[in-house]
Formats: sequence, structure tokens, C-alpha cells
Amino acid sequence: MPIRIMLIIMTLLSACSLAGAEMYQWVDGNGSVTFKDSPPPASKKNKKVKVYTDSDFDPAPPPQPVPEPVTRAAKKVAKPVAQTSQNERFTGTVEIYVTEWCGYCKKAQKHMKEKGIPYVAYDIEKDSAAMQRHKELGGRGVPLIVIGSKKMSGFSQESFEYFLNNSR
Repeated sequence: MPIRIMLIIMTLLSACSLAGAEMYQWVDGNGSVTFKDSPPPASKKNKKVKVYTDSDFDPAPPPQPVPEPVTRAAKKVAKPVAQTSQNERFTGTVEIYVTEWCGYCKKAQKHMKEKGIPYVAYDIEKDSAAMQRHKELGGRGVPLIVIGSKKMSGFSQESFEYFLNNSR
């Protein structure tokens, strides 16, 4: 029994002596990182250190103006307004990606027919090339309407007219 107690005490003492060990890390002349339990040589301790000042860096860019927050009441009133004085109305052919069963696709096509707007409809369920182009455009649903360089997902007459009046 006394031998067991003595072995336990010796084991605990040896474990405590390992816990007190220190590790040192430094970078040598070749750029290699070195880890050792002894301190680095004297030549490594006195390495030159670069101290940076504010003049070493480009100045921060000026702060951008923060727009006024829009109140909830203003959001309900504000609608896209056609600005025909700044941009001319889009005169090219509108592309629309549709499916046969989509009600909004039919509404969009009906609206374009009534207004005499030239368009080309691509059924993404019947035409694999149209499906691929729809995916490339980032389409996640139908209708996806392409007016010049602008894309419109879904359909509402107000948004459609806004895009027509502000696309090239």
C-alpha cells in the first residue's frame, strides 16, 4: 500500500513539473517559424521591428451622405413615375419568359398586345434553350421580362411602364 501511494505522489509531481514548461516561438533569417522550449538565441531577440505611423497609409475616403429614411406612409404613396423627359421610351423588342399555365404571363402578354409593344415570348417548359437563358438571367420564376438591359420578375402594369420608360 505505501508503494502505491508513493507511485501516485511521484506521478503527480512529474505531471506538475511538465505543466510549468514554457514554449518560445520566433522566425529565423530564412523565414522559418521555430518553436522551442528554450528562449531564442540572443541574435534573434534583437530583431528590428517596423513601427507604422498614420502617414504610411492612404487617408480614409470621405463619408458618403446618408439618405433620409422613408417613412411607412411615404412608401405607400410613392410609386414609380415615368420620367420621359430624362430618358426616351424603350423602342426595342421586349423578351418575356413564360409558361403555359402562368396567369401573370398571360396578363403581361395581353397588356403588350393592347399597347402595341413588340415582344417575343419564350416558353421555358417547351424550349430547353429558353430554359437555359432564363437560368443565366437569374430567373427564379415566371414571367421574367427583359426590357433592354433591365430585368423584371413578375408583372404589374405600373412597374412594366416604369421599366419601359427608363430602359435603353
